Amino acid sequence: MLTKPDRGAEDDERAAFGVPNYQRVRDAIRSDIARGSFAPNARLKIGELTARYGLSPAPIREALSQLAAEGWIVIHPNRGAQVREIDETFFREMNEVRVALESYAVGLCAAVATAADVERLELIEDEFERTLTTVAKKKGKIDVMRGADASALLRINARLHDAIHAIRPNREAELLSARYRNFFNTMRTARGYGMRRPDAMASEHRALLAAFRAKDVAAAERISREHVTNAMEDLLAIWRQDDPGHQGA
Repeated sequence: MLTKPDRGAEDDERAAFGVPNYQRVRDAIRSDIARGSFAPNARLKIGELTARYGLSPAPIREALSQLAAEGWIVIHPNRGAQVREIDETFFREMNEVRVALESYAVGLCAAVATAADVERLELIEDEFERTLTTVAKKKGKIDVMRGADASALLRINARLHDAIHAIRPNREAELLSARYRNFFNTMRTARGYGMRRPDAMASEHRALLAAFRAKDVAAAERISREHVTNAMEDLLAIWRQDDPGHQGA
């Protein structure tokens, strides 16, 4: 029988704020798939999942339905849920759609960004770089940044991109983007950053903010495409290192 995992302080915090059980278990299953706790093509049985996560079948079923919509699992009629095989083609196809949505939205924001908007973005980027400086002192000789340091950078990076999108909101684009953002953020949380990636992120952020200040829509779209693609390539490199069987997939 599967054992109930320790989901940690982050899950406890979400529960304290009244996050529905199906959302919490959805996020937990998604994270467990990203970390490799569930093997590709593994059957996800309701009885085992209720024991693992300490919940009744109803929120488990709702969580599985949402994960199927996001592409993490496949639900077969009369056979239940199965973990999807995630390979390099899946990474790249997800990223192609994400690049198109993200760069278009960023271009819209760049066209209308005010000086005050850019100043707010720069304050967040300043925080990102201060955090990066603190993390850099602890780098040592490791190749991949994981755990609390990676999570801290991921949270600030998410705030920066949320602040960009808030300049010129597009709810429909946000709904379409959520699937792709969730996939890459979950994989990033599970796998971390290559040690060179955060410095590159800072440079790309600064270039993007310069394009915003100049209202250079074409440059903003180009930098956004490069930024998202570079992030995906870094994540793929870590994924190949963690899972050598996928090399060359």
